Amino acid sequence: MFATKLVVPPPPPVTVRRPRLLDALDVGARGPLTLVAAPAGAGKTALVSSWVGEGRAPGTAAWLSLGKEDNSRRSFWYAVIAALEPTVAVAAPPRVRIDLLLPTLVHALAEEGDPVTLVLDDFHEVDDPAVTGDLQTLLDYPLGRLRLVVLTRADPLLRLQRLRVSGRMNEVRAQDLAFTLEETRELVQLLDLALPEDDLDTLCRRTEGWAAGLRLAALSLEVDPDPHAFIDGFAGSDQAVSDYLTSEVISRQTDDRLRFLLATCVPDQVNPSLADALTERPGGDDALALMRRDGLIAPFDGRGGWYRYHPMFHVVLRLELARTLPDEVAPLHRRAALWFRANAKTREAINHAVAARDWDLAGDLIGEHWLYLMIRGEGQRVRDVLKRIPPDVTKSSPELALAVAGLELDAGSSEVDELGDAVLASAAQLPDARRRNFAIAATVTRLYRARRGGEVEEALEAARAVLDDHWDRSLSQDVQSLTLACLGTAEYWSDDLPAAVKHLQQAVGLARECENDYLLLGAQAWAAAAAFHSDQLEEARRRAFAALEVAELNGWTKTDAMAVACLSLASLALLANDQPAAAVYLTRAKGAITAPREPLLALEIALLDADLIAARGDALAALDLLRAAMSAAGDPLPRFLRVASLLLEADLLMTLGEPARARKLLVDLDANEDASDPAVGLARVELACGAPEAAIHAVATFLADDRHAITAAARVDAWTLDAIARDELRDEDGALRALERALDIAEPRGFVRPLVRNGAPVRSLLRRHIRRGTAHRALAGEVLGALDGNTAAERTMNGPLLEPLTERELAVLRFLPTMMSNTEIASEMFVSVNTVKTHLKHVYRKLDVADRRDAVRRGRELRLLNPGLTER
Repeated sequence: MFATKLVVPPPPPVTVRRPRLLDALDVGARGPLTLVAAPAGAGKTALVSSWVGEGRAPGTAAWLSLGKEDNSRRSFWYAVIAALEPTVAVAAPPRVRIDLLLPTLVHALAEEGDPVTLVLDDFHEVDDPAVTGDLQTLLDYPLGRLRLVVLTRADPLLRLQRLRVSGRMNEVRAQDLAFTLEETRELVQLLDLALPEDDLDTLCRRTEGWAAGLRLAALSLEVDPDPHAFIDGFAGSDQAVSDYLTSEVISRQTDDRLRFLLATCVPDQVNPSLADALTERPGGDDALALMRRDGLIAPFDGRGGWYRYHPMFHVVLRLELARTLPDEVAPLHRRAALWFRANAKTREAINHAVAARDWDLAGDLIGEHWLYLMIRGEGQRVRDVLKRIPPDVTKSSPELALAVAGLELDAGSSEVDELGDAVLASAAQLPDARRRNFAIAATVTRLYRARRGGEVEEALEAARAVLDDHWDRSLSQDVQSLTLACLGTAEYWSDDLPAAVKHLQQAVGLARECENDYLLLGAQAWAAAAAFHSDQLEEARRRAFAALEVAELNGWTKTDAMAVACLSLASLALLANDQPAAAVYLTRAKGAITAPREPLLALEIALLDADLIAARGDALAALDLLRAAMSAAGDPLPRFLRVASLLLEADLLMTLGEPARARKLLVDLDANEDASDPAVGLARVELACGAPEAAIHAVATFLADDRHAITAAARVDAWTLDAIARDELRDEDGALRALERALDIAEPRGFVRPLVRNGAPVRSLLRRHIRRGTAHRALAGEVLGALDGNTAAERTMNGPLLEPLTERELAVLRFLPTMMSNTEIASEMFVSVNTVKTHLKHVYRKLDVADRRDAVRRGRELRLLNPGLTER
C-alpha cells in the first residue's frame, strides 16, 4: 500500500473558495452517502480536499485515492481498512478472509463514538460487483458513525434511485461544479490576469465552467501575446486541452467504446437511433446510457433522448477521428445526412451532405428545400453552406444554381441577374419528379428579382403565375404569403398604395395562418410603411411595433424588414417632434442593412436622416446627403418618394437663403407631378419672401385640390402657414380659425413638429389662441413647451411617450385625477362603461403603468395633465 494513497491531496496552488459547494457537502455529510460525480477535470478532488482541509468533514476524515490495483474485493477493503486504521480499531491480518474481516469493520463503525468521514476518490476505477454489493449493503443498513463521500467520473453500480428516494444520498454533479461567471472572474484575478469583461464572459461560456479547461486556458494566457485572440478561438483544439483530454479520457476507453465515441461525434447531437445509423449496429440506447452514467455525454436541453458532448471534448473527438480514421469521416457524414433526411431534419441533412462532399445528395436536398428554408428565416444558414460547395459544382447543377440566385436575391445582392436568367431556362434538364419543385422555386425567384429591381409589370406577371397555380398545400400558404408580400412591396414602390395595403395585409394573415414568423416580419413591416403613406398612422404604428417584436424575438435584426419597421417608427416619432426617439429608430434602421439593398429603401432612410440633420442646424450637410441618395436611387422614383425628397430639398434651399431656386424647384414639381403638395411648399416660399397674400392663395389652391396629399403632414402645414399669413395681414380672427383647423388635424395624429417647425410666429399665435380658448389645450401646451426649448424628453425623467394617446384616451386620462367612477366618466363622455374601460386599458399600456394613481403621476410628468390638479 502506497502511503500517498491515504493522504489528502493538496488543493491547486491557486484555489477559488466556493462556499456554495462547501455548504452542499456539509448538508450531504449529515447522511450516509455524498456522491460527487462529474467527468475528468471538473474539480471534484480540489473541492472535497478543500472541504476536508477546512475541517468541515464530520469527526475524523480518512482519504483513500483508488486505482486499478484496488479493483477487487480483497484489495479494496484492505485499502479501506488501512485508511481508517488511525481512527477505527480494526486489525487486518494479511491472510484473513474478507468475509470475516468485514463484520469486524462493521462492528467497529456501529459502536458509539464520533463520526468518521471516509472519502473514496476515483471510485470509477473500481467496478468489481462484489465491492459495489458490499457498499450497497452498508448503505441499505447505514452505520451510525460512517459518512461516505464518493468521488467518481461515472455513476457507481449502486441502486442510486433507491438511495435518492429514501433520502440516504446527496449529490454534487458536473453542473454544480461548473464555475459561475463570478467564480471565473475570481480565478482570473487570483492568477493576476487582466481580462476585459467580454473576454471573461467568452471564456466562461466556451469552457461551460469546466475547471480543468479554465486552468489550462489560464496557463496559455500567462504567455500568450494576444489574450483576446486566444480566448476568441479557445476550444478543444488548443494543445493543452487536447493533451489533457486525450490522456485522461480518450486513452482510457476500450476499443469498442472509443469506436462508438468517434462515430457519434460527427453530428452536434446524437440520439439512440442516429447512433445506430452511424455505427451500423444496434445498441445505441444502451451505449448512450452507459456514457451518460460515465459522464462522457449529457442530455441536450431536455430534448427526449438527445445527448451532446462537452464542446471541448467534442472538438478533441473530432480531431481524433480525423487523425486515426480519416477515411471514415466522409462516410459517417453521409450516414448522418441520410438519417437526418429520413427524419425530416433538412438543415442538418444538408450540412452533413456537404461535409461528406456528396454533391448529388447535397444538390437534391438544397434543390428541394432551399425555398422553404429561406421563407422560414434560414436563408443565411443555407447561403453559408452553399459557400462550401465548389463553384463548378454549383454551376453544373440547375437546382444549386437556382438556390444561389434566389438566396442572393433574398440577401439583397444585385449581381445575380445573369445567373438567374441562365438558371430559369434549365428546368428541362431535371427528372420529372423534381421539375415541379424547380418550377415553383424558379417562379418565386423571378418574382423576387423583379420586385428588387423595381420591374413592377414583371413582378405582377410572376405573382399571378404563383397565385394562379394550385400547388402542394404544405407549401402553398408560405409561397402565397411570400408572393403577396413581394407583390405588395412592388405596388408600394409603384405608388399603388391601396393595392399594396390590401396585398400586404393578406400576406400578414397567411403568414399567421402558417405560423411563419419570418414572412410575418416582412409583411408587417412593409404593411406599416404602406399604411403610413396612406395616412393610416395608428395602423402603421401598430404594425411597425409588431414587426419589431418579431425581429427582436427571432434575432432577425439585420434585415430589410427590420429597417423598414424602424423607419416607420422614426417617421412617426419625428412627426411627434420626438427627435431623440427618431434618431434612435433611424440608427437601428441603418444598422439593420448589412449588404447593398434596395436603393429606394436607402433613399427613404437618407430622406429622414437629412431631415434630422437639418433640424440640428446643418442644412448644407443635409442637402448633400439628400442629393447623393437621390442620385444613387436613379429614375424613375416612386411618386411619394420623389415629391417628399424634392419638398425637403426646397426647404433646405430656403434655409440656405436661396428662395429663387426653391421656388423654381417647386414650380417644376407642380408642373410635372400629379400631386397637390407643391402648393404647400410654394406657400412657405411666399411667406419667406414677404408675400402673405400669395401664401394664402397657394394654400387655397392646395385645399381646393381634391387629390390626396402625398406627405402625411401636408394639411397641418397648409393650415399653419395660412394662419401665419393671415396674422401678418392683421386678420387675427382668420389666423386663429386656421390655427384651430391645424390643431384639429394634428392632435388625433400626434403631430407636433409641423407646428413647431414654424417657430416664433406659431408661438405668438398659440399664446393668443389659448387665451381666447381652444379645444386642443394639451397639444397647444406641448407645442409651446417645445418652442420654448422644454421638450417632452426634457420634461420627464422616464423619457418621451413613443405611442401617443388618442383624443378619446386623453379625455379619459383627464378625468382620472377627479376620482370619478368609470360609470360617472362614461356618463360625462356619453359612452358606455365598457368603452371607458377599453380606453383605460390603452392609457395604462401606453403610459406603461399598472393603475389609476400611477397613470395620473405619469400624465403629470408628461404634461398631459395640469400639475396643479389634485385628486378629490
